Amino acid sequence: MRWLKRLGERSLRRFPALPIAFGMVLAAPSLFGGLAADDLFIYATVGGLQPAGDVQFSPWEPYTYFNGDPERTLAMMDRGWFPWWTDPHCRASLGRPLTALTFMLDDFAWADHPVFMHLQSLLWYGLVVGAVAVLYRRVMGRTMPPWVAAVAAVLFAIDESHAIPAGWLANRNTLIAAFFGCVTLICHDRWCRDGCRRSGIAAPVLLLVALCGKEEAICTCAYLLAYAVFLDQGSWSRRLARFLPCVAVAIAWYVGYEALGYGAARSGGYVDPAANPIRFAERVLSNGPLLLMGQWALPASDLGNFESAGLFQLHWLLAIAFLCGLGVMLAPLLRRDASSRFWAAGSVLSVIPVCAIFTSDRLLMFVGIGAMGLLAQWLHGLSASACWVPESKRWTRCASAFRYLLVGVHLVLAPLVFPASAISMRFVSNALERIYTTLPAGTAVANQTLVFANTFGSISDLVWVQARIHRGDPLPARTVHLNASWSAAKITRVDANTLSVQPHGGYLRPRRWTPQGEATPLSFQYLGQHLDSLTRSPDHPMELGDKVELTAATIEVVSLTDDGRPAEVTFSFSVPLEDPSLRWLAVTTDGYVPFAVPAIGQTVAVRAPW
Repeated sequence: MRWLKRLGERSLRRFPALPIAFGMVLAAPSLFGGLAADDLFIYATVGGLQPAGDVQFSPWEPYTYFNGDPERTLAMMDRGWFPWWTDPHCRASLGRPLTALTFMLDDFAWADHPVFMHLQSLLWYGLVVGAVAVLYRRVMGRTMPPWVAAVAAVLFAIDESHAIPAGWLANRNTLIAAFFGCVTLICHDRWCRDGCRRSGIAAPVLLLVALCGKEEAICTCAYLLAYAVFLDQGSWSRRLARFLPCVAVAIAWYVGYEALGYGAARSGGYVDPAANPIRFAERVLSNGPLLLMGQWALPASDLGNFESAGLFQLHWLLAIAFLCGLGVMLAPLLRRDASSRFWAAGSVLSVIPVCAIFTSDRLLMFVGIGAMGLLAQWLHGLSASACWVPESKRWTRCASAFRYLLVGVHLVLAPLVFPASAISMRFVSNALERIYTTLPAGTAVANQTLVFANTFGSISDLVWVQARIHRGDPLPARTVHLNASWSAAKITRVDANTLSVQPHGGYLRPRRWTPQGEATPLSFQYLGQHLDSLTRSPDHPMELGDKVELTAATIEVVSLTDDGRPAEVTFSFSVPLEDPSLRWLAVTTDGYVPFAVPAIGQTVAVRAPW
């Protein structure tokens, strides 16, 4: 693989400028991505445009969706911006003040020019690649030719899993955390290797700054631990003394984070490792292999969100088999080289914190630092027939297959897919916009309650609310969602004011739930089930007879499924169902269409979207 060495040598001549250029050029299409999905909520918040006039969102908390305040949550439920089954004590409040500050800069300097917002994110990505390149050079310079660090930097820069963080404004937090986290590692290395005390003081400070960008920066501690075990010199007590300042800062940050009301609680989507260690351990076991396979090969871990239970199990088993094979291929290198053990340990440990939420390759920024460093060293060893390469022909044949697979994924496929992935959230937003433009417009809607017989997702429907705020369009007085996400349902008219709703499979369906005999291997409905669970944990289920009192209607759970979830719910509206203040809608492949309310005693079947 002489071409790999030539790539590294050419990159080395303009190091780290060339790897930075590779990454920024591939991410450049995102400059035309505009505002997409969560961006709308974030910039509405920092710009003072509130989705509910009676509920205020702080510009310093653009990632706070549910803050655990029952009064505030109920007010949002009353407007219909949160689904009626939301736990009033649900909390998904993410404190990221440094990232919020960068959004405020966008709003102050170029609020009407999203291209400059994306340019800021693009520059952050360039900084991340530059910092990672310097870290590679410092660590690999001990035992590897300089060009190997350059190859690792190129592999990291063009890694497709970094495309969404580089191209989606809402995911800028990952870039900020990764940059300051990587600089923390550089300073820690300077302190331990070169005896630079200023760097030793700077490292814990920079770690705190990284954590103020995003919680994912806690992955920095994974690499600090790996450094203490595999790279640091001296007695174990001395290594521990160097490691402890950053650990103390991380603990202090977490204590302060919780004291200020940030974190997750009573949500089925986010899991707090400290508050619910058993459920978090289950997440690590189920999500970890998919994330690691998504980093090293295919398919992307995101696919797990759209899989049936059977297909997910197959995906998981495939990931375990692949990782076992990869471990066999890497083992000879790991036994002989300390820096490779550092990369491997840091990468694997970095997977653990990101298992707290759903699987997505965009969570792999820290995992990729170690993975790409390890991959570059392994490829170099194979091409140079290093002393650690086994003489076994069977191992050699397997290593050759893995080499072609990994080179094909990371040096051929990744740069081809990266530009499209960088602007993928724009594609998603455009698809949603085509649907949401069919919703009622005009001033009359401001005095009406929109009632949705079916929906893609009561949480994802917030996108059209945020889009209307940005355009200055009138919002409906309230919205009511009758059905679970991506579900068919039976709707029965009980009396003049009341409907009975029975979604297929009930509300709050478990992840990847499918009725017996109707399993679909891949479907958006599985993602919808995840979205429904964001606002209520299965540890705090609704009970038979529970009532939710809203201005538009009173909702009561009248029957439960065998596993204790709402199976049938009645909606008792405050006015007759034919009242002009209620506007009834259903979603189809062509968008939203009027929904005909059944006559008293009649039942209608509502199809699932698409």
